[in-house]
Amino acid sequence: LEQKIYKKPICIVLNVTSNKNKYVWGQSYQRNRQSAFTNIMLKYFVLSYIIFFGFYSQSLAQPSQQLIDAEGVLVQTYKKISRFASDSSNSAHNSHFITLLDSVLQIPESFLYPFADLQLGNVYAPDKTFRILSWNMIYSNGTYENFGFLQTYNKTTKKVTVYALKDKSKTMKTPMLAVCNPDLWYGASYYMICQKKYKGQILYTLIGWNPHSTFTQKKIIETLKFDKSGKPIFGFPTIELKGKGFQRRIIFEYSSKNTMMLRYDEKKDLIVFDHLAPSDFRYEGVYEFYGPDFSIDAYKFERGKWRYMSDIDIRNPRQGIKDYIPRRIKVLFKKKQTSENPLGL
Repeated sequence: LEQKIYKKPICIVLNVTSNKNKYVWGQSYQRNRQSAFTNIMLKYFVLSYIIFFGFYSQSLAQPSQQLIDAEGVLVQTYKKISRFASDSSNSAHNSHFITLLDSVLQIPESFLYPFADLQLGNVYAPDKTFRILSWNMIYSNGTYENFGFLQTYNKTTKKVTVYALKDKSKTMKTPMLAVCNPDLWYGASYYMICQKKYKGQILYTLIGWNPHSTFTQKKIIETLKFDKSGKPIFGFPTIELKGKGFQRRIIFEYSSKNTMMLRYDEKKDLIVFDHLAPSDFRYEGVYEFYGPDFSIDAYKFERGKWRYMSDIDIRNPRQGIKDYIPRRIKVLFKKKQTSENPLGL
């Protein structure tokens, strides 16, 4: 080890015999020896620190065996809810699943657990202050009921609060104007949440799907805020409906045979969706015959409101002839990097 460390020559004339030069040489050798030893110890300390805290952080990131086992039980129970089973059987298994999931979500560590094997809606708010787990169950008459939990997480106290969501959409006379709460919820399986802030207040916009019935299905744009006590409130008059002012939520109903695009485009900062229309003017208002008409509408958030935009073009605009050249061919025309052109432009 010393041969490797002290292989570099020290700028000392070795044939000097004076006591003074010998003393200087000795001091230089001793300082280099101490410096080399200090560097070695520092490297060992840093390496040990990285290894220790690497394993420690990895152990913290790993889910507990309790949650892994609980997910296994939840998956097995959830699989028993089937469209081929009787209503009584589905209701019993669903009630058992609700009880199990509620008890698991009360564990603070469960907030970060993904439940990846559980095939249901599971979305987090962008600020990671809450998430919603949602699913639905079919009845023998072809109708559906939605279920869900909203789990909040307090970053200061490290505690969770769980709200069971109870679907009351079938009894709402004016659902787009109704103020809702966990016990009075317009049910949906949510797949996207976007977050906006205006004048210090945070508005969460939820995007979901409701299978509704054998003949029609629905897509929903929902709004959500939390009151001073931290309880969730659904429905704020912030979404513009053409010719009808601002609604608390928007509900699109269309044929169960069709598909509808509804999503938040983060790059364009828009909620974009297919414009729905009947297949024939004679079916106006009969949503069983509704579907996309190949035009796209959108909502843009301005001054605390979602403003309606009709017939937009969401295609990415081309910028010059380079955008029309296939990627593999572009490589042939790429300029080499030089000292005068470090970016290869």
